[in-house]
Amino acid sequence: MDGVPVALEPSPEDFAAILYAEPGALGLIANIMAGLVVAVENMLNPPFAPMSLSLAGVHLIIFGGFLQLVSGFLCFRRFDHLTGTAFVVFAALWTVMGVNHILVPQLDPGDLSRGILPGLLGFMGVSVILCLCAVTVNYLMPPVLIAILLALIFEGVGAFFLWGRRVAAAFEIIIVLSSFYAVIVMTLKGVSQRYILPGFGNAMYDPLLVRTTASTTARRIERKKNTIYGEPMGMGYLGNVVPATVLIFHHLGYFQDFRPAMAMFVFSLFCHVLASFYAFLRHDFFHAVQFAVYFVFWMSRGVLQLFMTMDGFGNAALIQRVNFYGQWAVVILLMIVTLSSIIFARVVFFYNLYFVVVAIMSVDHIPVFAHNFTFGVPAAVLALVSLYVGMAHLENSIAEKPVMWLGSELVNEVKLEEFFNKLFANFQPSNKTNNYTEEPEIDMKVVDSIGWIASSVSLLALSPLEATNTVLPIPWILTAGVFLHLYAARLAYAAGSLAKAYVMVVLAVFWGVWATFLIDQNQAANLQGASVAVLCFFTVVMVMTPTFTRVWIPFSLLMELCVIAQVTTMFNRDPPWMILVTSLLAALVSLYAAFAEIVNTTVMANCIPVGEPILKEKIIDEGCPPCSLYSSRRSSNLHKVVHLLDEGKIVGVPTDTVYAIGASCKHPESISRLYHVKGRPPEKPICLCLASLDQLEEANPPFSPLLFNFMRRCYPGGISCVVPKGEWLQRLGLGDAVDYVGTKDSICIRVPDSAVLCYIVSLHGPIAITSANISGGDDSTHHSMVVTSLGDKLDGIVCDGESNETQASTVVNCCKIDEGVISYFREGCTPIEIVDRYFEEAKADIASKSTRLEMNDIINPEKSKAVRL
Repeated sequence: MDGVPVALEPSPEDFAAILYAEPGALGLIANIMAGLVVAVENMLNPPFAPMSLSLAGVHLIIFGGFLQLVSGFLCFRRFDHLTGTAFVVFAALWTVMGVNHILVPQLDPGDLSRGILPGLLGFMGVSVILCLCAVTVNYLMPPVLIAILLALIFEGVGAFFLWGRRVAAAFEIIIVLSSFYAVIVMTLKGVSQRYILPGFGNAMYDPLLVRTTASTTARRIERKKNTIYGEPMGMGYLGNVVPATVLIFHHLGYFQDFRPAMAMFVFSLFCHVLASFYAFLRHDFFHAVQFAVYFVFWMSRGVLQLFMTMDGFGNAALIQRVNFYGQWAVVILLMIVTLSSIIFARVVFFYNLYFVVVAIMSVDHIPVFAHNFTFGVPAAVLALVSLYVGMAHLENSIAEKPVMWLGSELVNEVKLEEFFNKLFANFQPSNKTNNYTEEPEIDMKVVDSIGWIASSVSLLALSPLEATNTVLPIPWILTAGVFLHLYAARLAYAAGSLAKAYVMVVLAVFWGVWATFLIDQNQAANLQGASVAVLCFFTVVMVMTPTFTRVWIPFSLLMELCVIAQVTTMFNRDPPWMILVTSLLAALVSLYAAFAEIVNTTVMANCIPVGEPILKEKIIDEGCPPCSLYSSRRSSNLHKVVHLLDEGKIVGVPTDTVYAIGASCKHPESISRLYHVKGRPPEKPICLCLASLDQLEEANPPFSPLLFNFMRRCYPGGISCVVPKGEWLQRLGLGDAVDYVGTKDSICIRVPDSAVLCYIVSLHGPIAITSANISGGDDSTHHSMVVTSLGDKLDGIVCDGESNETQASTVVNCCKIDEGVISYFREGCTPIEIVDRYFEEAKADIASKSTRLEMNDIINPEKSKAVRL
C-alpha cells in the first residue's frame, strides 16, 4: 500500500453536540460571580478584615479563575479561538486579583498599588486587542469586553484614589448585567442549537468579506490544517504582553517590592503553557516548543526578581551576579527557535529575532545600573509588537485567511531541510528515513524537544553554582527543571509513552531536590534519602535509554554523574568542581539534542542526526488496515488520493459534516460502484461535489439571479441544493457520468466547507459523493468508523479525525425557487430556520436590485437600456 499508515483509533463514543453546549455560558457565569465580588467591595470603604479579604480572594480564584479557565479549555475544543483566548486571559486576571486580595494584609498599601498597576496596564492592552477582534465575531462580546477594559482602567485609578473604585464598581455592574444577558442567549442556543435571542448571530464587521491577495504555499496550508482544536497562536503571543510590562516598570524603577507583581506572571503560565499544549494537540510542533521557551524566559525572570526583593535572598543574589551565565541557555534556545521560524511568516521570524535581542539585553553580566535600561526599553517595544502579532494571529484565525499582514516565509521549508541534510550528510546513516510517517513518532519528537529544553536551561543554570552563589540558579531550576519536565511528562502521557513520562518525572524530582537544597541548605540532611532515591530511579532510566534515540545514551551517563554529585553534596562530600564539570557537559549534550529535535520537528524530517534506537520496540501486529489510509495533514497524501480517483477508485473523504465516500465523474462505472459499496437503493440519487461556487459559475448554468444569490449564501457549508439538470453539466465536464448522479431531471450540488475535500476536488474536478455508511446505518463521524464499516470495500480513506458535525447536510429543493418556493428533502446539521432566512435575504436582495434598476430606467432610460444591452 502506498498510503501513509495511520494508527487506527478506537471508535469514538456517540455524543450529541449539545453535550458541549455553549461553554461560553460557564465563562460568563464566572465573570458574573467575580464581578459581583469586586463591585460590592469597591462600593464599601476600606480597610477590610484580613479574613474578608482572604475569602474574597479565594472566591475570585475559584469562580473567576478556575471556572473561566475550564470554559477556555472547552472553547478551544469547540474551535472557538477568540472566546477561548478571552476566557484564559480573564481567568488569569481574576486569579491575579484573588492572589493579591490574600496578600493585602502582608503588604504595604503603597507597594501594593504600585506593584499591580503595571500588570493592569498589560491586561488593558490585551483587552483592547480582544475588543477589536470581538467586533468581527458578534454584537454581544464587544460590550462585555469594553466594560472589562473600562473596569480595569478605573481599578488602576482606584489603587490611588477612592473615586476610581466607585467608577470601577459601576462598570463591573455593567459586566454583570451584560454577561447575564449573554448567558441567557448562549444557554438557549446550547439547548435549541439555534439563536433565539439577538446578539450572537451576526458581527458588526465580517472579516470573511475582506478580500486578500496574500498567498501561501501548499506546504504552509498543509501545516496549518487541523480541525480538532482551536488555534492558540494568538493567545501564545499575547502571553508576552503582561510579563514584559511588569518587568519594564520594575527595571525602570517604578516599584521595588516584587511580591504584588509576581502574581501577574500567572498570565504567562496560563497563556504560554496552554498555547503550547493546544499547539501540541493540533500537531503544530513549532508553536508548542516556541511558547514553552517563552514561558521559561518570563517566569524565570519574574521569580529571580521576586527573590531579589525577599529578605535573605536579595543581597546573595547580587553577589558575583556578573559571573552567572546560566541564562545563556535560554538565549541559545531562542536562537534555535528563530532559525526554525525562518520557514514561517516574516513577522514571526523577525519577532523571534528581536526576542533574542531582548534576552541578550537581560543577561546578568550587564551591571545593575545599566541592566535596568538595556532590558527595560527593549522589553517595552516587545510588549507593543506582541499586541500586533497576537491580534494578527487571532484575526486571521477568525477569518480563516490572512486579513492582517504577517508576510510569507523567508526560506522554503524544503530548502531548509536540504541545507541541513547536506550539512550533516556525513553523519547520517545511508538507509535513514528522511521524513516522519507516523503521528506518534512526531508526538514523541515534541516531547523530546521540550525535555531537552528543560534540561538545557536547568543544567546550564546549575553549572556555575560553585563559582557564583546558590540563589541565581533557583528560578531557572524551578521553572525549567521542575515545572517544564512535569509538563513534558504530561505530553509524553498524551503521546502514549509511559516510559518517557517516567523519565521526565524522575528528572523533575531530581531538580526539585536541588531547588529545595538551594533555597535552604540546612535541609541537606533531610534530603539525603530523596537524593539516594533519585539515584536509584535514574539508574532505571539508564536501562531504558537504549530504546530512545542514541543521543539519550551520553546524556543519561552524564546525568548519572550529576545525580551522584547531588548525593555527595547532600552528604557533605562535595568533590571540587564536580557539579560544574558534570552539569556543563550534560548541558552541551542537551543543547545539541534540543537544536536537532526542534529543527527536525519543524521541518518534519530527520535532517539533523540524533541516532536510531539501539533496541527498537517490538511492534505487535494487530492486523493491517483493510485499505490504504492517508493522513489529511500532508498535501502529498492528498495528491495520492487524487491519483486514486483518476484511476477510477473509491475513497473515503472527510467533509464539513460527516464522512463521505467519493468517486470520479471521469469514470461513470466507479459511481455505479458507490451504490454497491454501501448497498444504496438505485432510486436514491447521489450528489455532485464541487470545490467552490466559482467552479459552477464557469459552466454557465441557466440559473436565475435568485438561485445564484441563494446559493452564494449557502455555500460553502452544510447545505446541499437540488437544482434542475441541463446541458451545463457537460460543460462542467461530467460526460457520461451525468446519468449516474442525481435523478433524471435534477441534481444535488454540494460545496463543503472542508479544506481537505475542496483541495482534492480542485485538483481532480467534480466528484460524486454519498455518506460513508452502510445504507440505513449511522453516519460516520470519525475515520475509524469508515474503516470499520466500509474499509474492506474502499481503495483508500483520508483520515482527518473527528468530524465537526454529527449530522449530514440539509438538502434543499431549489427546482421551484423562481416561483418563490423552496422545500426540504432532509433537515441536517443546518437548521431550516437558517436556510429560510438565507432565502428571504436572497429575495430581498434581488428585489432591491430590481427596484434600483427601475429607478434608473426612470432617471436615465437610455443609459439603463445600454447597460441591459
